[in-house]
Amino acid sequence: MQRTWKNFFLLVSAMGFTMILSSKCTAFGQTLTTAETIGKDKIAFFVATNGLIANDFTTLHYGYTQILYGVGSRVDLYAGAGIITAFGRSQINATVGANVNLWNRGVAVSNFNLFTTGLTKREDSSNLLWFNSTIVSKNLKIAEKPFTFYSGYSFLAPFGPDKTTKLFTPPRITKTVPLGMMLPIKKTAIFVEYNYGKKLQAASLGVSYTP
Repeated sequence: MQRTWKNFFLLVSAMGFTMILSSKCTAFGQTLTTAETIGKDKIAFFVATNGLIANDFTTLHYGYTQILYGVGSRVDLYAGAGIITAFGRSQINATVGANVNLWNRGVAVSNFNLFTTGLTKREDSSNLLWFNSTIVSKNLKIAEKPFTFYSGYSFLAPFGPDKTTKLFTPPRITKTVPLGMMLPIKKTAIFVEYNYGKKLQAASLGVSYTP
């Protein structure tokens, strides 16, 4: 069993490394969090690589880093920066948001919101991008190894004029269903996630560290 878990972690690491090298990874639309918050006055650091397949368009890469701060037992604040690439062009953007835990008995439920705006090449993206996800997560064990499974419902909404002509943001509201798993390893947690939607699909890998 120990060898099985070791092979699994090697597979996850290889998948992430492959995504980074291929640049066929995603943009906005990923959740990469559970419905449970990190706790009051705690800080966590998070990095992720994502691959987004936009139907009838292209495959984009989005890499980002975030800092999480627990302002209360049920509220985490998020702030970070990222780089999105499409057709050989890249944009740097900034993101702020919050994850608010609504229920935590047996299963956890939260509402997660992120707001993103471009810092460079602003003419190629909408003025503001709103990501909202209702998350449901459950802590489980396999062979005494803990992990958290999560899913829910997400939408991504662009704001600003001429949304249909932008390169780095979608032309209209897109909806996805996330399916993810979080594996805790001491102070580190690995997130593996797939998002399904009729107009886009995303594969994501993230790593968080809580000092």
